Amino acid sequence: MSTPAPPGPEPTREPARLPYRAGVLAAGLAVGGLLVATVQPAAAQPSPDLTTLQQPVEAHRGSSAVSDVPDVALAPPGEGIVTRRSDSPVAPGVTYTSFDRLDARGWLRGDILVADLDAGGVTVDYLNPGTVSGREVLSQQAARKGAIAGVNGDFFDINDTGAPLGVGIERDADGGAGRFVNGPAAGHNETAVIGTDGLGRIAQVFLAGSATDDDASKVELTNLNSPSVNAGGIGLYTPQWGEAARTRTVDGLPMVREVILRDGVVVSSSATPATTPLAANEQALIGREAGATALGAFEPGDKVEVKYGPRADAADAAVALSGNKQLARDGQILTVDDTALHPRTSIGFSADGRRMVLLTVDGRMVDSRGLTEKELARLMLDLGSDDVLNLDGGGSSTMLKRSPGEATPEVVNKPSDGAERLTPNGLGLLPVKGTGRLKGFRVEAAGTANEPADADLTRSARVLTGLSRVLTARGHDETFAPVAGTPHWSVGGKARISNEGIVTGRRAGDVVVTAAQGAAYGRFPLTVLGAPVRLAPTTKQVSLPNAGSKGLFGVNGYDADGFSTWVEPRDVQLSYDKTLVAVVAKGNGFEVNALGTDAVSTVITAKVGALTTQLSVTAGLSSVVVDEVDELTRWQANAVPAGAATASRSVAAGHDGGQAIALDYSLTGSTATRAAYLAATPQQTLPGQPQKLGAWIHGDGKGAWLRANAYDGAGGSAQTLNLAAAVDWTGWKYVEADIPPGLTMPLRFWRIYVVETVPSRQYSGRIVVDDLTVRGAPPVTVAPAAKVVDPMVVADGKLDGRRWKFAVLSDAQFTADAPESDLVKQARRTIREALAQRPEFLVINGDFVDRGFAHDIALAQRIIDEEVAGKVPVHYVPGNHESYGPGDLSEWSKVFGAPSSTFDHKGTRFVLRDSSLGSLRAGGFAQILDLRKQLDDAAKNPAIRNVVVMAHHPIDDPSPTANSQLGDRKEAELLVRWLAGFRAASGKGAAYLAAHAGTFAATRTDGVLLPLTGNSGKGPSGAPDAGGFTGWALVGIDPTARAADAGVRRWSAPERAWFQTEFRPHVDALELSAPATLRRGQTATATATVVQENRRVPVAFPVSADWTGSTFLHLGPATSAPPWAVAAYDPATNQLTALRPGTVNLTVTVNNTTRTTSIRVDW
Repeated sequence: MSTPAPPGPEPTREPARLPYRAGVLAAGLAVGGLLVATVQPAAAQPSPDLTTLQQPVEAHRGSSAVSDVPDVALAPPGEGIVTRRSDSPVAPGVTYTSFDRLDARGWLRGDILVADLDAGGVTVDYLNPGTVSGREVLSQQAARKGAIAGVNGDFFDINDTGAPLGVGIERDADGGAGRFVNGPAAGHNETAVIGTDGLGRIAQVFLAGSATDDDASKVELTNLNSPSVNAGGIGLYTPQWGEAARTRTVDGLPMVREVILRDGVVVSSSATPATTPLAANEQALIGREAGATALGAFEPGDKVEVKYGPRADAADAAVALSGNKQLARDGQILTVDDTALHPRTSIGFSADGRRMVLLTVDGRMVDSRGLTEKELARLMLDLGSDDVLNLDGGGSSTMLKRSPGEATPEVVNKPSDGAERLTPNGLGLLPVKGTGRLKGFRVEAAGTANEPADADLTRSARVLTGLSRVLTARGHDETFAPVAGTPHWSVGGKARISNEGIVTGRRAGDVVVTAAQGAAYGRFPLTVLGAPVRLAPTTKQVSLPNAGSKGLFGVNGYDADGFSTWVEPRDVQLSYDKTLVAVVAKGNGFEVNALGTDAVSTVITAKVGALTTQLSVTAGLSSVVVDEVDELTRWQANAVPAGAATASRSVAAGHDGGQAIALDYSLTGSTATRAAYLAATPQQTLPGQPQKLGAWIHGDGKGAWLRANAYDGAGGSAQTLNLAAAVDWTGWKYVEADIPPGLTMPLRFWRIYVVETVPSRQYSGRIVVDDLTVRGAPPVTVAPAAKVVDPMVVADGKLDGRRWKFAVLSDAQFTADAPESDLVKQARRTIREALAQRPEFLVINGDFVDRGFAHDIALAQRIIDEEVAGKVPVHYVPGNHESYGPGDLSEWSKVFGAPSSTFDHKGTRFVLRDSSLGSLRAGGFAQILDLRKQLDDAAKNPAIRNVVVMAHHPIDDPSPTANSQLGDRKEAELLVRWLAGFRAASGKGAAYLAAHAGTFAATRTDGVLLPLTGNSGKGPSGAPDAGGFTGWALVGIDPTARAADAGVRRWSAPERAWFQTEFRPHVDALELSAPATLRRGQTATATATVVQENRRVPVAFPVSADWTGSTFLHLGPATSAPPWAVAAYDPATNQLTALRPGTVNLTVTVNNTTRTTSIRVDW
C-alpha cells in the first residue's frame, strides 16, 4: 500500500459498548485429548444459527477447543449478526477463530489469533525474508523461523525499494533486547513492541544512533535501513539491507553523500551511492542536504565507531514491528477514518500487556466488504484489546495458522489479490518444543483436508445410509505439534467403521466416531442421513479451455427430506469414454483431464447403487459467426417503456472494415426501468451446443447494462444472458456471455439490448453491434435429471378438510397505462378463483404491478378493493417491480404500509420480508435482525407450531440461467441455514415461500420446504411441462401438526406434512385423452392437458389435479386393484390397465374445471 498520512493525535471518546474485555476461561473440559473451554461472556446474544446449538463443539473445523471470544465481541447486538464461526487451538495459550458476520454495510469475513503471552506456549518474533529490502510471501518468512502462526506486518515502499517504512526488531537468542533490523522513516514510529518481560504494548519507537570518527567528529543517525533518508539526515545501511540499490533511497536529490565503512574504517566517500550490495563487514552512511555536508568530515582511512539502537524508552524491546497508525489508546478510539473500506490487518494488546490479538479481515470481494479504520478499532477493542495498531492491509493482509496435528501453517484468510503478496516482514508465533508424546487426535473427513479454513463442513459431518465417509486422524502432542499414531476406530450402532477409518451409515441418527490410542483420543460427531433417493453432480458441465487441461466435479446425494452430503468417490462408479478423458478421485470429488489435442465433448455417468446422474465434459471451443449483423432488413429496433425510451437502427462501419448495425437509443423520459433493443427478425437458430454467445460492440462509455435474450427448445419465456455489467468502454470490444448448461437445444437468438434500472441515470447513446458469434464444443447429449416430485404439492386429490387455507398469487405485472389490459383481467380472474376456495387470507407475493408509480399503485389498490371487497385480509409483499419507476417503495408504502411485517395465524407465524431490491439486506438490515428475532421467539413460543417466511425472490431459481433468485448468494444460504437450524432446534416446521422466477416448483433442503409460485398474469418463464404456466397457489396448514421429536429432527423431517399446497393453473380449456375401448389385459396411456392461451400444459407434477373414477375404476397401480375392478388408472404414471369386461368413467378436475371420459373393456 502507499505511504499513509500520519495519524491525528486527538482521541475521540466512544460510548460504552460492551462489558467484555479479555475474557477468561470459565471452565475446562478434556475432550478428545484437547481442552474444551467454555465462556461466560458478560453480555449474551441469541445464537444466530440454531444449528450450532445442536452440534457438539468438535463439529467446528479442526476444533476441540473454544476461544474465549464471545459472539457479542464479533458482532454487537443490534448492529450485526455472527453467521458462522469456528474455533481451534493453535498452541497452548493460543486460539484461532474464523468468523463471518452480516451487518448493515454487508458481509464481513475475518480471522483472529488470540495469544496469552505469559502462557508459555509460544514466543513472538519478527519475520522477514532475511534482508530488509527483500520480499517474500508470509508463508516463506514463517518457514524460515518455524513459526506456526502469524500475520503480515508493516507498510512498505511497494513501488521502489520494497523496504518497510517502520521499525523491525527481531528476537535475540540470549533472550535480552532484540536486534534492531531497520528503523523508522520519518513519521513511521507507531510500533507493536514485545518487551523483554514478555508483555506487549503499542509505543512510539525512535532510532538513537551516531557515527564518530577518531577525530571525535560525530554525526547523529536519523535512519536505519530505511527506504528513504529523512530530510537533512543520515541513514545507516547494513549488509542486512539486501540487494536493492541504495541510490533509490535518495533518488533525484541534488546533494547526497555516501561513506562506505569496512571493518569500521572509511574506504570511500562519494556523491553517488553505490548500487552493489554491502559485504558482511561493510556499512554505508548516506546523507542528504545537511547530512551530506556532515559526512564530508569522514575521509578514507578514518576509523568510525557506529552505535545504534532504539531510544531509551524502547530499550527493552525484544521484538518490534511497526504499523502506520495507532487506532486506539487506553481503550479509546483515536481520530481515524470511517469511510474507506479495505482488507485490514491489526494487532492489539490488553491493558496489562498479557493478551495479544492479531486480526485480519478480508475485503474488496462479494463475501467480505472490509472495514474502515474506525470499525477496525471498535472490533479490536471488543476482542479485548486496549491499545490497537493498524498494520498493512489491502492485498498485503495475510494470516497463517497451524491446525492440530499439522507440521506447517496454512493461509486462512482470503488475500484480495487472490494469493499471498510478496511483503517485507510480519509477526510470527514460534512454538515451544513439546514432549513429542501422543496426547490426542484431530479427526476430520479425509476429503475435506485441503478445504479453506472458512469452508462450511456441515455436510462433511454427514453420511447417507448405506454409503461411507472416509475419516482421518492426525495425532498431536500437548503443544498440538504432529505426532505419529495408529488409532483404533469405534462408532455407535447406527454405523460401522473399518480399521482404516471408513465409516458406513447403517440407519439414520447421530453417532460419534472415536479414534483412540492408549489415553489419547479424538472424536468426530457424524449424522447418518436416510438412504439416498437422488443424485446430482456439483456442476452440470466441466468446461475446459483446451485438451490437456483439468477440471473438478463431485457427486451429491439427497435423502427424501432434502438432507444432503457429498458422496465419497469410493462409493461412485463412473462410466465414460476413456479415450477422451481421464478421471481420478481427488478430495471429495474427481479431477477430469481431457486427453489428446482435438476438441472433446463427452458424458460422464455417475452411479451410486441404483441411482445415476450425468454431466458433460467439453474441451476446446470453436467459433461460428451466426450473423454478421450487417443487413438492416434482418434487424428491428424498439424500446420500453413506450413513449419514453426510444431506439433506432442504422448501418455503421464494422470492427473489421465491413458493415455493422448501430443502435441509437435514449433511456430518458421515465424513471422506470428503460431498455432499447436490437432484435433479429426472424430469430436466429444457434448451431450445435454453444457454450458462449458474444459479439463485437462499439461502446459509448455511458454505462448501460448490456444483455441478450435467447429461447431454448423447451419453450417458455426467453432466457437472459449478461454480456457486460456496464458499457463503460469506448471503441470496439468483444464481449460474450456464458450459456448455462441444462438449456434444451437448439437455442434461438432473439435480441441484444441496453438497459438502465437506476431512475436518476437519464442518458442517450449509441452502440454498434457486429458479428454475432457462438463458441462451442462438439454436440453431446446429457440425460435430463429425473423430475423431483415433492409431496408438499398435492399432485392428485385436494387439500384435506382438517387444514385451514390461504391463497398466494404473484407476478401479474400490469400497469395503469392499460387498466383494461389482458394482464389486469388475469389479475382479477386470479383473485376471483382464489376467493372461490374460501381462503382465510390472500397473499400477493410481489410484482402485482409492473411499475411502482403512484397511478400504478392506485390501480393495484382499486383492483384489490373491487375484487376482494374486504372479504378476507390481504397481505401484499413487494417485489422488484413495485420499486420500478420511483427506484424505491415510496409510492407503494404510502398505500400498503411497511414492506416488512410479521403476523401469527392459528399457530403459524408468517414473516413477510422485502426483497424488492434483490436481497433482504438491501431492503433494510433491520428486517434481517427482526427475522432472527422472530425465529428465536417462535422456537420457544408454545403457541407457534411452524413458521412460513415469504419474500418475492426465491432462494434458488430452478431455471438453467438462475437469473431470478436472491442476488446475494451468501444471504440465500444463510436463510436456509437459519430455517434449518430453527426446525432442528425446535422440531417445528419451516418454509420459505417465494415467486419471481416465473415457474411453479417445490423442493426441500434439510427439511426446509421451498415452494415457488409462478406468474398470475405475465407469461411464464419455464417450459409448460416444468412449471411454466400461469396460475396461483392454495396452501393448507395442519393446525394440529406436532413438533418433531428431538431424537430424530436433525436427520429427518417427520413434521413434513404440516404444509401442503395446490398449484392451480388458469384453465381456458381442459382436455382428457384416453382410449374409448381396451381389451382385457391391455394397457394404455390416459393424459390430461390444460390449455391456456398458446400453452398446452400437461396435467402432471407440479400441476395439482383431482383424479376420480366410477365405482369399478381403481385409482392406483393395477397390482393393488381389488378383484372386482374393471380397470385401474395410476395418475402417477398415466397408465390405464384393463382388468375385466365392463365400462368405467375416468374424471379429472383442475382448478374447478372437470372433464370425464368413458372406457369400455372387452374380452
